[in-house]
Amino acid sequence: MRKFGKYIKSFCTVLGALVITGGIAALFIGWYNNRRIYIPPHTMIMVDMNHNFSEVPTDNLLDEILDRQSMSFQKLIKAIEIAAVDDRIDAIIARIDVSNLEMAQIQDIARAVTSYKTSGKPAYVFSQGFGPLGRGNREYYLATFFDKIYMQPHTSIGITGISIEVPFFKKLMDKIGVDAEFYTRYQYKTAMASFTDDKMSEPFREEMQNLGNELMNEIKSDIKNNRKLTQNIDDLINNAPISSEDGVKFGLIDELMYLPQLEEKLKGEGAENFISIEDYASQIYPNTGNIPTIAYLNLNGIINTGETSSDIDGEYVLGSQSVLADISEIEDINNLKAVIVRIDSPGGSYNAADEIYFALKQLKKNKNIPIIVSQSGYAASGGYFISLAGDYIIAEPTTITGSIGVLGGKFTAQKLWEKLDISWDGIKIGNNAGILSINTPFSDSEKENFNASLDEVYKDFTAKVMENRKLTKNIDEIARGRVWSGRQALELGLVDALGGLDDALLEAKKRSNIKPKQKFKIISYPREKSFSEKLRDLILSGNAGINKIIDNSSVDIRYLKLFKRCQYDTVLLPFSINM
Repeated sequence: MRKFGKYIKSFCTVLGALVITGGIAALFIGWYNNRRIYIPPHTMIMVDMNHNFSEVPTDNLLDEILDRQSMSFQKLIKAIEIAAVDDRIDAIIARIDVSNLEMAQIQDIARAVTSYKTSGKPAYVFSQGFGPLGRGNREYYLATFFDKIYMQPHTSIGITGISIEVPFFKKLMDKIGVDAEFYTRYQYKTAMASFTDDKMSEPFREEMQNLGNELMNEIKSDIKNNRKLTQNIDDLINNAPISSEDGVKFGLIDELMYLPQLEEKLKGEGAENFISIEDYASQIYPNTGNIPTIAYLNLNGIINTGETSSDIDGEYVLGSQSVLADISEIEDINNLKAVIVRIDSPGGSYNAADEIYFALKQLKKNKNIPIIVSQSGYAASGGYFISLAGDYIIAEPTTITGSIGVLGGKFTAQKLWEKLDISWDGIKIGNNAGILSINTPFSDSEKENFNASLDEVYKDFTAKVMENRKLTKNIDEIARGRVWSGRQALELGLVDALGGLDDALLEAKKRSNIKPKQKFKIISYPREKSFSEKLRDLILSGNAGINKIIDNSSVDIRYLKLFKRCQYDTVLLPFSINM
């Protein structure tokens, strides 16, 4: 009994400490979030593009307490747009070394920077090196949209081109006695090829070559035009990484200097103050009141049923149950004029995607409002399916979209059990009762029924594409699991325009008759969590410590994320695009 009392006392002590800590944190955050930052004239905004600009704002309380908030991608674009007309801001300087931004996001930022420059204000870049010897294509590509590129001496420009790598595990699985029995609709739906094949099939290779060429052509064209290069761009790529010194000679960069030297140079040219983009954005206050409203619904991650969640490595699972709750809230908004649906998803559960698609269709019908879809890095398979609910679909040229097809199947471990001298026995009531058992392969009856279900899904998917996109061409010419770039999707009629967030907003305003200078507000979903919800998540989760371990390790978790996708039924293949 005495020991039990000690436990109670310890528990109360810990609980009290958490409450006190939470109270202090609340006071601190309240002060921090409400503080006013004075922005004097002749201020320069500093943007670190090496930071993560997530499509979905993070709700990590620990990051807020430690002043480590990650800025949302939407806020980044908005801040650049506002800076163009802010008389206090003289210029933008971006730090670009190694970025986690997707190529489509980079093109959206590039468009924002290009628009910003029409104000007559300069935009500069400083780099300590574009990529670690290689894989600096995205970073350098973005830099070329700025007025001047300054680079640290004795570093390199890693415009080495694009490689797409796919691991194959069939031989390993054969050794351990595990079979992958998956069926697709059709030959370009290669998401499980890593487990069913030991090398790329011809359709697989064709698809990857097409995707690589599309991305590379986009990069080469804009770099050449932005930098007005006279040197053959292919020669530069084939001889990269290029030293910073040769970068000046070939016109890839403007000057060599260290960051303190650049800061002194800018001060000599009139810059008096510097402010981070995060602090600048914190001083941008949205419109309020009963004015025309546009809802911004962010659909980010692998699509599944249930509630939305994110793992310790930052991989989002988009839960249809959570999305439907957001859509229900959106339907209750007063003076709602339009909805922008931002999609960054490689696909997932067909049933969950269909559920979200139907809910958006009902929202549009019930509220009589337009829905504009903005596709980010991925809007493939289930991600493209949801896009079909939109009246107007906008993609970036390098968005990976399409993948109109379906796959399904299971792993079986019958041979593994035999190797381990393990036997299974049991009963079945119904011809197909064991259809998803990992202990036996599909029977003829199970195989027939399973493939019939895939045929039904493919028929439904393609019919919805034909209906919503009003296509007259043979659907099999663009479907069968093929993946397209945004630019190709436009030519095929799968999307309506090329552009980013600002283009989606302009289209939403136009279709909802919001005048150019009329005040309106944007309400974003998922809604930001309350303090108590963030505190609860912090107490119940050990993610902060685990994330720290991962960050400090030498493990490249990008590759681990690829295989997590295999548990879902209509996702893109686990390939790695190195650029």
